[in-house]
This record gives sequence, structure tokens and C-alpha cells, in this order.
Amino acid sequence: MGKKIFKRFISSIIICAFVLGTIAAPASDSKAASANLLNTYGALLGRSGTCINSWQLTNQSTLSHVKSQYNSITLENEMKPDAMLGYSPSLISKEQARNLGYYVPSSCTETYLPKINFDTVDKVLKICYENGIGVRAHTLVWHAQTPEWFFRVGYSTNYGYVSESVMNARMEYYIKSVMNHVYTGKYGSVVYAWDVVNEYLHAVDSGWEGVYGKCGTRPAFVKRAFQYAYDCIKHFGLTDKVGLFYNDFNTYMEVNNIITMINYINSDGKICNGVGMQSHLGTTFPSVDYYTSALRAFVNAGFEVQITELDVTNKSDADQAAYIYDLMKNILAIKKNGGKITGLTFWGLSDDVTWIKGQRPLLFSTLGNPKQAYHRVLAAYTDSGFNIGGTGGSAGGGSSANNNYTKLNNGWYYIKNTNSGKYLQVANNTGANGTNVEIGTGRGAEAQRWYLTNSDNGYVTLKNGLGYMLDVRYGTNSDGENIQTYSANGADAQKFKVVNTSNAGVFGITTKVSNDRRALDVYNFGTSDGVNVCQWYYNATSNQTWIFEPCGNASGTISDGWYYIKGVHSQKYLQAAGNTGANGVNVEISAGSGVKGQKWYVTNTGDGYVTLKNGHGYMLDVQYGANDDGTNIQTYSANGADAQKFKIEKTSTSGAFGITTKVSSGKKGLDVYNYGTSNGTNVCQWAYYASVNQQWIFEPCGN
Repeated sequence: MGKKIFKRFISSIIICAFVLGTIAAPASDSKAASANLLNTYGALLGRSGTCINSWQLTNQSTLSHVKSQYNSITLENEMKPDAMLGYSPSLISKEQARNLGYYVPSSCTETYLPKINFDTVDKVLKICYENGIGVRAHTLVWHAQTPEWFFRVGYSTNYGYVSESVMNARMEYYIKSVMNHVYTGKYGSVVYAWDVVNEYLHAVDSGWEGVYGKCGTRPAFVKRAFQYAYDCIKHFGLTDKVGLFYNDFNTYMEVNNIITMINYINSDGKICNGVGMQSHLGTTFPSVDYYTSALRAFVNAGFEVQITELDVTNKSDADQAAYIYDLMKNILAIKKNGGKITGLTFWGLSDDVTWIKGQRPLLFSTLGNPKQAYHRVLAAYTDSGFNIGGTGGSAGGGSSANNNYTKLNNGWYYIKNTNSGKYLQVANNTGANGTNVEIGTGRGAEAQRWYLTNSDNGYVTLKNGLGYMLDVRYGTNSDGENIQTYSANGADAQKFKVVNTSNAGVFGITTKVSNDRRALDVYNFGTSDGVNVCQWYYNATSNQTWIFEPCGNASGTISDGWYYIKGVHSQKYLQAAGNTGANGVNVEISAGSGVKGQKWYVTNTGDGYVTLKNGHGYMLDVQYGANDDGTNIQTYSANGADAQKFKIEKTSTSGAFGITTKVSSGKKGLDVYNYGTSNGTNVCQWAYYASVNQQWIFEPCGN
């Protein structure tokens, strides 16, 4: 974890029996050769993760390695309070804080508040969003890396501790401001878990203790921290998607205290999902059985468990490999028996960058160079009866198909790859059997238009504008099988599922022939025109995720259904201000957050017009039904008036549309005022020229 002291115990008897056998070499069969942390533990548990720093993540070689093994990262230090708040305070007024989008609680009595630095976090979230990587946010409340001034009167270490009521307000301000910033941002959907409170049970003489005193296993301020965090994810509708954890080290020595404390936190309703088991282990202590008994106790208590900081100090590579094999076998046995274990994070990329210097505690010696321990971790997986892809045993799901799909509207779409920004297309714009499918720059050709038709059991077919179906060649279930076009024949090779990812509006496209375990994949993360599209094991990496952009029919009609509506110029989304459902609420643009105020239901009225109703049930409306430049756009209850009718107009920009108003007879359209790009910029009616601030992309958001 860095800047941490944890207990070490040395056994009085050193058992050297491990030397009697050697570590088996990795299996040579094709399945073993293709196994990695991502398609084994990542597939089974949902998250395979590593600890990283922003400078590492911006290195392309490092990023490629991360994507090959993991679908989750945890920032080592850069999301901790001292990194966010600074070592000395930068104070701003309440008004400045609100203008920056911070949450200022009504209980706050202080004139000034500390500014929070989001620069590094924003950069990391963007990288992760663009590369299909999830983020464990670490951490909100921690004694060890929170600046001492945060607890003091006047934010100065020259003064004493503040009162509990003042500290409560500061804690609420910090937690909600950080979480609100993440989830109102464009890239916040990658954050799937938070270490809300870190190492409370091991804090000694901390600022928290200075304010609240010793609280035992019923710490009211810890419960309050979880309540603030839960309030945030509830506000954003993420209670089923984002986990809130108590994270600590040496958890195997604190089992009863942790269970007692979490039960107290959840005594008025479940606001803490469970335990982050930091696992800074050594081959001499704790024993595998001792560790396993703690894990079993937590899952038996009904807690979700994420193994958050795994590394193993050792006497030799063979010693480490033997220990970690036994450890993984026990963890997998608990998973197979129904234990809710939802993530495995190794604390570092390789031994040369570990925080435990000189101890060689990780699976790679240097970037991309695996050790015996790496191969034994994978051997434990297959030896436990699991197949690559997370199947096998009672926990694997057997032959069941992926049910995490969304139902998009039947209709025409351009399908854009999130990694390359290029579009799914037929090579050479050719309509014929066996024509290759690839990616290319968007140009609106028939070979880039795909008609989605919902079929049975959540599957869809995709027919291009030349009349040929998307097809897995020979209907084969293997990595690398080519994607082509073929005449419609009703075979499974022409059926796909549009599956949800952690990012709103971004989907995987899995194949029925693989029982949804493989998906459309841009080969080797290519970004050039003509890069091949094939079938590959599905990890929801960015080269396997796609955005469906409605392209309308010949008249520009968009199908009925739910959409996010994104401004082409601003890249911000049409929304009801304040995410409020009421008459007269202003309509503006803001960063995508997936709230109800950004979801719009398109209904074709049969006369060439549409209505747009948001997730709160209020219609898009031209204020007073006026036909003037600058007339405000608002929401209002449905009344059937022309002020609530609009026409979708095709533009010269592929996948983008204008939205003209009936009250102006189509001569005026929705316009982002003065080409603004900031959150909160107003949307009004203005003479329609299809300028970029009048162009919109309709992103289906499913049902």
C-alpha cells in the first residue's frame, strides 16, 4: 500500500518440505497457453486488477500489458486524500466551491473550504474509459495519508482539533464532492468500487481519533462516511453497480472486529457491501489456512469480498509459487461453493516497481516477464475445475448464456469501435457472400450501415445496407475466427447479443456460436482503416466495445426508444437542469452521467415529427411555443402542443442530426448557445443552419 507498517510474525519452525518437489512448468496444451489473469480470474470473479500510478498508465507499453492481464486498476497513492487535498490547504469560498461543482452540505458553517485537485484522477479515468478498464477508487477516509490540517481549526496545524459537527460537515463535503465529480464526469462509469474507509481498526493517534476519540467497533463517524458515500451512489442510480467497502490489512487477525463493525454500519440498512482484504502476505505468515478461515468467515457473514492488495514476500521464487498456488486453490474453493468474491487485485505490476523493495513479492519480475508464481496461479485455476472464460464447477455458469444484454430498438445504425473511433464495415463496400468485415473511417457508405433486428432470447441480427448479414465464418467457436458477410440463413452464426459494459452507451457484441463467450474484436487493438474484425474471447476491452449510432432511414427518422442526445461540438449531453422533473425546468448541456434528466424517449407521432420525453416524464418544450431566435428550451408536462414537436434532420456529418422545431416550421432548431462547451450552457431555439452547435448524436441507452 505504501506508507504503511503492518505486523510480521516469524514462525518458530521453518518447514522446508517444499524443496522435495519442483514447481511444474506451465502446461503446454493450447488452453493453458492462452490462459492469462484476465480470461481466468477476471472472467470468473469479474475483476482482475493491478496497482498502478498515473505515469505508468500513460506509458503505452505498460498500458498494453495492463490490458492483456487486467480489467481493473487501483491508483497506489494518487486518489488518497493527501494527493487530492494537497499538503497545505488551498482555500476557496463556498460560492467558489459550488461553482466548481463541489457538494457543500447545509450543515457547513465555515466560510472557506479546501479546494480539491482532480487533475490526475480525471486523466486516469479518461484513459481507463477509453481502454475498457475499471477503477477501484482508493480511498476516501484514511488516517495515514490525510493531511493533518484537514482536522484542525482554520485548516491550520497551529490550532486544535475541530468539533465533531464541523468534522462531520468536512467529511461530507469531501466524500460527496469527490464522488459527485467522478459520476457527473464523462468517464466516471469506470469506477465500480470505493474503499470508503481504510484501516480504521489499525489507526493510532490519528486526526480522526483526535476529533472523535476512541470508538471501538461502533464508530459513528465511519458509519456516517458510508452513509455519505451511499447517498451519492443512490443519487446516481448506482446502488446495484458500485460497491462500497471497508478495506484493511491483516484482516485475518481482526475477523470478529470487522464483522461486528460492518454489522453496526449496516444496522439501519445495507450501506457497506463488505470487506476489501488487503493481502500483503508472506510465505512464513500467515499460513494459507489461517488466511482462508478469515475469508470463509467474511463470506459466511454475508459480505462481498474483494482481495485488494495481494503480494507475497518469500524466501525464493519456488517458495512464493508453492504458497500462492495453495492460496489460490483455497480462494477458488470458496468461490465455487458460492462465496461472493468479486475481485482480485495484485499490488503492483512487477518486482522492479513494488513498494516492498527487494522482496520480489509479485507475479512478474519485470513488465511482461512472468515468474513461477504466475504460472502456478493459472495452474490453480484450471486444477480447481474452471475453464478459461470463468466456467466450470458450480460457480462457473456451465453452458448458460450471457444475460447481461440490452435491447436496442430495431433500426439502422453505424457501429463505432471505442478504441479506434472507426466504424464496422464491409471491405470495399462490396455486397457478396464471404466478404471480409473490418473497420474504416466513417463516410456513411451502405457497407457501414447495419440494420439491427431483435430476434429470440436476446439475440439480434445485423444486416448491412447492401443486404448481407453479419456472420461468423463457418459458425466456428474459436478465437481468431473471421467475421464476414453472408446471405441470411437463420443460422446461429448470424446471431449476436448486445451486452452491457461498465460504460453507459457502450456495448460488446457477443456471438451465439460461442454461447456469448466470444465477441467481435478489432484485431490486436488496431486503429487503421482496413484492420480486420474477428471473433475473440470477450473481456470487454476497448477493441471489443462499440457505440451504436442511429443513422435513420432515408428520411432521417430515428426509431422510437430511449437515447442519450450528445452535442457534436461540445460532446456534452442534452439534459434537464439539476436532473429535475418539473414544468419550466431549463434544458442545457452537461457531461454524461446517465441520470434520468439525460435520458430521452423518442416517439414518432406519424406526421414526420417526434416528441422527446425525459426519464422524469416531462416533454422537451419550446417555451411559450414562440417562434423567435433565442427562445428558451425547457421541459413541460405533455400537452400535445406544437411546442413539443420536433423534426429529426439529417446532416452532412455521419451519424449526426439536427433537431428542428415545429413552431418554426423547421426553420429553427435546438442550438447550444454561442457554441458553448461548459457544463450548464443553455440550449435555445435559433435559426437552423446545421452548424456544429446544432448537430446532435443519438446514443441508444437501452430499455
